[in-house]
Amino acid sequence: MKKLILCLLISLQVAAALAQEEQLIQKDFQTIIGYTRKMEIDKVLDMTYPPLFKVMPKVQMSAMANGALSGMGIKTIFEEVPIGLTLSLVTKLGAATICLGKYNQSMILESSQAALLDMLAKAKMKDNTVERVNTDKLRIKGKSYLLAIKDANTGNTWKYMRYDDEDAETNAKVLSKEISVGATKLKLSLK
Repeated sequence: MKKLILCLLISLQVAAALAQEEQLIQKDFQTIIGYTRKMEIDKVLDMTYPPLFKVMPKVQMSAMANGALSGMGIKTIFEEVPIGLTLSLVTKLGAATICLGKYNQSMILESSQAALLDMLAKAKMKDNTVERVNTDKLRIKGKSYLLAIKDANTGNTWKYMRYDDEDAETNAKVLSKEISVGATKLKLSLK
């Protein structure tokens, strides 16, 4: 009987810990989405999964994110849409713990360069749709994914990275096989 009660108490403690983790992740996701909408890229990068900076240094990533579109004469406006945040279960893997979030995002790209917008309008995006608003505006809207990771690379704290299909090549360079397989399963569960 004592063993049964002990097992029950341990199960309750694990469930409570996972619920706390989920609340923290949800709060962080909301924060990252807010920073993105405000174009506070450096704050987003502070919450980013560190191995991503082996592909491109943080300073370079910041400069590129802050200047790439504006340097091409494109103004980005994030539209206020219901976030519709859905989280997967927090999943413990061998050397990491992960959670995947799916949310709605919509942005307007504005430019006087019609040819550039035409090129962007033809881009294939699996989770998003691209539509022409008028001759100088384009809307990209749809689902975006954010992967929460806690492992040795994060100092056992939660860090985040995009997990959209368009990011698959970069993710393959950064994520361990274990995390990639786990994240793919979580993404299928959120569809």
